[in-house]
Amino acid sequence: MFKNNNKYCSIMYFDIGANVGRWSQENIGLCDKIIALEPDPNTFKKLQANTQTSNKPITCLNYAACNSESDEISFYRCEFDTISTLNVEWLADEKSRFFGKEGKNYEKITCKAISIDKLISLFGVPQMIKVDVEGGEFECISSLSQKVDLLCFEWASELKDIAFLCLGYLRSLGFTKFHIQWDDQYLYRPLDAEFTDLDTVRKALNNTVPKEHWGMIWCK
Repeated sequence: MFKNNNKYCSIMYFDIGANVGRWSQENIGLCDKIIALEPDPNTFKKLQANTQTSNKPITCLNYAACNSESDEISFYRCEFDTISTLNVEWLADEKSRFFGKEGKNYEKITCKAISIDKLISLFGVPQMIKVDVEGGEFECISSLSQKVDLLCFEWASELKDIAFLCLGYLRSLGFTKFHIQWDDQYLYRPLDAEFTDLDTVRKALNNTVPKEHWGMIWCK
């Protein structure tokens, strides 16, 4: 918790693309509350089961965070739930690392949609937003219309154009410092000195190898 005008304020995170809850379970010790979103009803049940024993509140919501004008949106459920996505190109485009791979079959379903702005109106402004939505990052991030203290989102080298869209949009919201994380570590936090400018991050992304490199980009 942090102090504000002699009162203690709770620290809240948004875990968007929570899957079965591993990130939330690892990070709940660093905050007071997590709002965890997972759109696939089947995976959502696993998320609820895995987080119900936490000694701090993890609120699970069966929604996709996106900028849809409708209350529902198409979602592509893969037999491997960790790569289910709003963006069918993540699974079906030849440039994707998952294209044509054994065990990557998917089906189209309909799931409930909500914007990040709506989440903020319901729960308040989080200190951090984590976005890991398998190629649907821009649809998600563009549903946010204000800067928050810290936001991180997943990137993949073959779909770096999506990362560029996200970075440009976040820059328009007032984010000015950025950092690339390679691969996935749930408790990773970059040091202040490791943040750099937008052009440096763009150049680093342009030097990545398609279908090989991936990770998270941190923005503040």
